[in-house]
Amino acid sequence: MNQPTMTQAQALDRVEQLIRETAAALTPQPRLELLPSSVAPHTCLDQGKSENQLVIYRAYWLRDLPRADNMNIARQVQAYWEKRGHVITATGGFHDGAPTVHGESRPDGFLLALVWAEGDDLYLASTSTCVWPNGSPPADSP
Repeated sequence: MNQPTMTQAQALDRVEQLIRETAAALTPQPRLELLPSSVAPHTCLDQGKSENQLVIYRAYWLRDLPRADNMNIARQVQAYWEKRGHVITATGGFHDGAPTVHGESRPDGFLLALVWAEGDDLYLASTSTCVWPNGSPPADSP
């Protein structure tokens, strides 16, 4: 239960890498705009995990994309994630122009999401697995 994990900094690096590599694979290239609400670490809520563990989450608006390209962008994201070996866990909204694609990165199990939002905007997000801030459980943990 209290196994070592990657550190909080390593989790942030991986979350950023997953988002930036996905965005870089898109045509046209979006400008990434950080959602400020995605910056603070969150308490791990996974059953059987310590409340002292964190999840790292980041989300970026995909800016400077024509809204008419939303469906095409969603298809590109899905294809890119599949090509990278990630697992697509859910898709939706393709029939009504509000696409969402959810996945899980391989081999590390980070959550991936392309989400349509009110206003016809898209954002990319990634969430780490539960990690210990410094990579190791506290010495006093059971």
